[in-house]
Amino acid sequence: MLTLNRILLVSDFSASAEAALRIAAAMAHHSQASLLVMHVIETGVRALPHWTDIFRSTEVLAGQEAASRAAFDQLLTHAAFDGLAFDGVVRYGDPVDRITDMALQADLVIMGTGETDAASGAIAREVAHSSATPVLLVPPEGGMAGLPADGATRVTFNPVLLAIDLARYAPRAIEMATALAADNETPLLAVQVLDPQRASAYPVDPGMGLHHNLEGLKALLEKRLAEVVPGESEGPPPMRRVLHGSAAEVIVEQIAEQQIELVVMSAHAYGTLRRFFTESTIDTVLARALCPLLAVPLPRSARG
Repeated sequence: MLTLNRILLVSDFSASAEAALRIAAAMAHHSQASLLVMHVIETGVRALPHWTDIFRSTEVLAGQEAASRAAFDQLLTHAAFDGLAFDGVVRYGDPVDRITDMALQADLVIMGTGETDAASGAIAREVAHSSATPVLLVPPEGGMAGLPADGATRVTFNPVLLAIDLARYAPRAIEMATALAADNETPLLAVQVLDPQRASAYPVDPGMGLHHNLEGLKALLEKRLAEVVPGESEGPPPMRRVLHGSAAEVIVEQIAEQQIELVVMSAHAYGTLRRFFTESTIDTVLARALCPLLAVPLPRSARG
């Protein structure tokens, strides 16, 4: 069973935030965790809806703050929170900074994906890459699994996909994916993608000469995958696959073909150039897949 003592729920009052709320409440019920409900009121020029508002910024920001406070007070009366131990907190400033700071006080962050082409989507992606705590990102309507009803005491994710890169992964991602699959009594599907364009990046001794022998490399990755994702005594045995192609493309295809209801991936911190010029695999999957994504940070020693 996945052990959670405190869950941080972040809300911006969007449709995906409502879906995140329902999933967070059900997971809190199931794990008997306390819930910390958070909203961030952005300040500064970025918070102004139109550039002309800069000439009356004090008035505009005061109006936004009043509206946000009223919406947050209303949110805390949501029926899904009945029977839960929860607190509400409002913070001011940069949303990514405030969320990642508060995440240090929780075992899991749950928030909506936002709109992939809007500021809220960018915030969700940055939190996923910056948080030292695992982040569950929930699309509107909860994805293919749908949403738990108010008062639900568990969330069903069936099946669960662990997308792993054996060259650089978070062991905690394997632990969480395995526990979630066992909780749902469903086989864990663990997928390692073998991209011919990245053959030299895989954890194989160069002296073995396998970086140009894809079938030999695949066999070694299958062996390694069996070592890091062992069979569990609880629940069905995991399914392990090494598949050829581009990581993001293969993961999105597997989500659709296997009707995946939750994907678990390791998250690395954005590098400056990568952040602005190259999409990460997580960003691409978030933009194209219709299921929640659990981003688990790499250990501090492996980040960078």
